[in-house]
Amino acid sequence: MASTISLPVVDLKGKEVGNYSAPQDLFGAEPNEAVLHFVCEGQRFRFYKKTATVKTRSNVTGGGRKIRKQKGLGAGRQGGIRAPHWVGGGVVFGPAGIKRNFKVNKKTRKIALASVLSDRTSSGQVRILKSDMKAPKTASLTSFLSALSLSGARVGFVLSSKDEALLKSVRNIRNVDVLTEEKWTPLDMVKSDTLVFTEDAVKSLAERN
Repeated sequence: MASTISLPVVDLKGKEVGNYSAPQDLFGAEPNEAVLHFVCEGQRFRFYKKTATVKTRSNVTGGGRKIRKQKGLGAGRQGGIRAPHWVGGGVVFGPAGIKRNFKVNKKTRKIALASVLSDRTSSGQVRILKSDMKAPKTASLTSFLSALSLSGARVGFVLSSKDEALLKSVRNIRNVDVLTEEKWTPLDMVKSDTLVFTEDAVKSLAERN
């Protein structure tokens, strides 16, 4: 049987109502800062857009024929009107669009995710929210954050696609990040001071990793 670690379970009033057994390898591992930094920088690397592109002499349309005779006219020898020193000519040493790829293998990504989750857990910054909310109500979540003294902190609500009412309740609260499945990444997790999970989210995250 896989070892587990106990995480506090709180209700919408901010009161602790029990404990949740989470996977030890995901929430109780030894943080590896070097791997976490590597993976986060890899994610950020893809955000650096470099799409500016100019045409070189070979890309510009036209200018296929020699514009004047080589000799006898008292003008410089010009091979074509698309040379870089002509107006409308090609550009020398201009920017070229670069496709940015940064490969991170699955094992490395898992170590990075476990590192940030374990660090937050050891600091008491991970909680499991027990809620039976059926309809969105932002006031309830605002009161929840106040009860836990998290109003001024950056909080990440880690939700699954099933938690639709919670998602709609927290998405307009200031300093709150809604982390659904596509944002279960080390970079998105590390941006938050405190992480609040739903039970479904923890189960799905453990199964995915």
